[in-house]
Amino acid sequence: MSDLIYAYADESGDTGYQFDAASSPRFVLGIVIAEQPEQMIDKLLALRRKLGRPTTHKFHYRLTDAIERRAFFETVQYEPIRVFAAVIHKQHAPRDFRKQGKLGLYSHAIAGLCLRASIEFKHCKLLLDGGSKQKQFIDQLKSSVRWARRVANRPEQSFQNIRMLDSGNPLIQCADMITGAAAEQAEKGASKWMDMLAPSVSLVWHERFDDDR
Repeated sequence: MSDLIYAYADESGDTGYQFDAASSPRFVLGIVIAEQPEQMIDKLLALRRKLGRPTTHKFHYRLTDAIERRAFFETVQYEPIRVFAAVIHKQHAPRDFRKQGKLGLYSHAIAGLCLRASIEFKHCKLLLDGGSKQKQFIDQLKSSVRWARRVANRPEQSFQNIRMLDSGNPLIQCADMITGAAAEQAEKGASKWMDMLAPSVSLVWHERFDDDR
């Protein structure tokens, strides 16, 4: 993987720990690498037209019905993509970890996937769903991921750069849909959509804070 590539990421669940006040028990971060991104974008835009959706329509897992979900996953299931997902079981997180809040969840998920993946990420840029007003968070995130890489003595297992990208990008929407499917599988055991992507799923890592399954 000598050429620069791009990975697109989104999350499912929230970053809070107020479980009595409806905080999600899990935080899921999904990363999608499209080997032919232009082709993927063209197919997603064509799917939007086929479904009769307006040009402003965005694919969001939680907002799609069964027809749209099936159409989406049938469109991407044979595309050359790689899927990575981290499922952080927040309800088992120790107190010190909880104190790190949002930054702790994101950095732990990203670093955990990097250190467990069978490919190198040093020539890959990671694009997260989000606006441009989160520079401080991104700077802290990059620093935290680099620290985890140094501690593990795995310099090649860190993204070349991390930045935010607006959710209007079709590949961010692709990451949203796939992350949503991974979250539903973790939450309900419903694996229909992830089963369709099985050949493309490189890694699904569950962090339960008690073992390394």
